[in-house]
Amino acid sequence: MKKEVFSQIIKKIPVVDYGIDGLEVHRSHTKEGTMWFVTAHKEVVFPEHTHAEQWTIVLSGKCSYTANGVTTVYKKGDTYTIPDHTPHQLTLHKGYSEVDYVDDPFDGD
Repeated sequence: MKKEVFSQIIKKIPVVDYGIDGLEVHRSHTKEGTMWFVTAHKEVVFPEHTHAEQWTIVLSGKCSYTANGVTTVYKKGDTYTIPDHTPHQLTLHKGYSEVDYVDDPFDGD
């Protein structure tokens, strides 16, 4: 039996459907920022994009992060920060899980 990365307490957080096959995302907005609990059940490729500053810790598997023409592979136990509005591309490999904190406050409007 495969052990789940996220406990039931995380599974209670609402799932956001981005219409991407194989991607499971639980998202929690606060007035300070947003927590993302992400699992890739198969390889998921995100095209280049930007957003507010993001801090990530890799819980399982690996991802490939490309910014400024440089690709870095992150794996279980690694942390990384994506600076505010830095164009980047990500590939999440099958079995990958992460927790993100993004500096995008949400006031409920």
